[in-house]
Amino acid sequence: MARLVTLFRTLRRLLFWGLLLFLLLVIAGGWYARVAWEDWRQANNLHSLEWQGMEVSLGGVRLQDFSASQVRDGQPYSLEGGDLSLGWTWDWHGPALNVLRVGLLRVDIPVWPGSEQQAGASDGLPADLPLWLPEEIMIDRLALTLPDEIRAEGDLAVSKLSRPDQRELVTNAMKVEGATPAITLAGWQLHKGQAKLVFAGKADGQSATLEFNDETRLELARVNAPANAAQLDNVKLNLAGTKLTTLHSLQPMALETLALEGPVVATAAAFHHPHLNPQPWRLDGWLGGNLKALRFDGRLSSDAGASADIAFRFPFDGIPALDAEMTATGARGHRALADTFTALPEELEIGEGSIHTSLGLRFPSDGLQMQGEIGFEDLGGLFGRTAWAGLAGKVAIEISDDRLEADSSGLSVASVNPGIPLNNIQLAGRYRSTTEQLAAGTLVLEQGAAGLLGGNLRIEPAEWQLTETPLKILLELSDIELSQLMEVYPSEGLSGSGILRGTVPVLIGEQGVSIDAGKVEAEPPGGTLKLPAERLRSMAQNNEAMALVVQAMENFHYTVLNSTVDYDQNGKLFLGLRLEGSSPEVRDGHPIVLNINLEEDIPALLTSLQLSGRVNEAVTEKVRNLMQKRDEQNQPGRSEN
Repeated sequence: MARLVTLFRTLRRLLFWGLLLFLLLVIAGGWYARVAWEDWRQANNLHSLEWQGMEVSLGGVRLQDFSASQVRDGQPYSLEGGDLSLGWTWDWHGPALNVLRVGLLRVDIPVWPGSEQQAGASDGLPADLPLWLPEEIMIDRLALTLPDEIRAEGDLAVSKLSRPDQRELVTNAMKVEGATPAITLAGWQLHKGQAKLVFAGKADGQSATLEFNDETRLELARVNAPANAAQLDNVKLNLAGTKLTTLHSLQPMALETLALEGPVVATAAAFHHPHLNPQPWRLDGWLGGNLKALRFDGRLSSDAGASADIAFRFPFDGIPALDAEMTATGARGHRALADTFTALPEELEIGEGSIHTSLGLRFPSDGLQMQGEIGFEDLGGLFGRTAWAGLAGKVAIEISDDRLEADSSGLSVASVNPGIPLNNIQLAGRYRSTTEQLAAGTLVLEQGAAGLLGGNLRIEPAEWQLTETPLKILLELSDIELSQLMEVYPSEGLSGSGILRGTVPVLIGEQGVSIDAGKVEAEPPGGTLKLPAERLRSMAQNNEAMALVVQAMENFHYTVLNSTVDYDQNGKLFLGLRLEGSSPEVRDGHPIVLNINLEEDIPALLTSLQLSGRVNEAVTEKVRNLMQKRDEQNQPGRSEN
């Protein structure tokens, strides 16, 4: 019995000293852990670490809420979250961590690692992650606030943490939203935008895939632009299906290859520009790129129906280039162009043929360069009250260093008919100006010719400064058949024969068109003029000399026909006509000399010709409508309400 008491006392003393030793060890371990924690916290600039609602079980540790903050180079980095669980499994040497799961994790990173703000930092990101971390981390909802106003939100799973070259990041829907960085190109700046995309896929140690499937809102404006500069309203960019794939290394961090590929749809509610009518625009195409260049091929179209095929190339170490082609056919194509571009005059109507335009633009750092060509094929229609048809040829256009040049080696028009028809028109020349003053350049005519009344009309080659008015254009007439002129003139019974030639100087100024001292004459041996006597008989009453003239003009054979030609800016044509010849029916063919002054209202004459059906039906109908409208406005007693 005594031995049992002694044994019990001995065990009690051993238990006491064991418990005391264990307590000392716990205190020492706690003190050491606290010192180690403080050393680690100070070494990593950890400002705070807090948690609430800790639960410990045989299967792991669970935290209801937690937060931590760190200060690096004066910049606060912070994270907070909830529903954190750290799971482990047991084996022969104790618990082994296998998974870390977080229900919600918010992270605020104010400065990109390695940026200028951290250039002097000595403690960058650790090369190796802590050994106690499990191989897999799962975050149900990750919310990142990153520099440059970038925000990211979604799920994320990280695995193979202990193997840097094989780590994998997998997400089902990581949405990234942020301000679009300012990009300036050829005077244009992309700013005030938001980019939205979804990272859906897997990124391991060698590659990552990013797929866009949301919209990006952008705003495009001119840098230091005047009030009338181009502006886009409510631009939306849809990159659904576009993928960004990268190949990189993590140790050290380096991007080796990049591939961007996929469809692009961009829309704008309106495009405001002095040369365009405000309306919605749409861009559809295919985007591709790599570390060396970006490319886009697609179609740009206006709401009115005008469209162009475009190809954009942006080499990062070269000059961006844009090539575009556009074709408009017939009346429908003209309406689309007229409703899109303000430069097309309202008087112009195209009913047949096609226009093909090709442009190549280059965007060097010092400005814009453009080369292009406009081609016409069997184009025809109306310009005001003038019918024209068969326009064909090409015009080359070039813009460089704020200079515009337009050249044509040959334009042809089958016919132009304002009332007196011209045919087989041939034009060639060039134009030079600045882009700031397009209408104040130099026009050089190398060739200008047309068929007129069985003969020819030729424009003397010349050079004109459009700022120096009036412009003087010298017209040369040759082989004009008087018989065709008499047929065109709306007077029944008037006929004649002979060949005319002459020179007519046309002056074009701010006040309009005029002719000063033109000359027309008949070529030898002359010809005939026949005017029915009843048209002049009223003039011959009680005047013997005038009666003789009336009789002679019924069948006058002339050897000399000379005329001066003047035309004022009010539309009045003045002819000073001198005739020398005879009439077989008057005084047995005695020589007669006639000096006649004629005055003609050319606008009224052309209106008469157009109403007589000598032009096409569309012109005739248009003139009739104009005449009817004018008559209604001139009715006496008419009032405007």
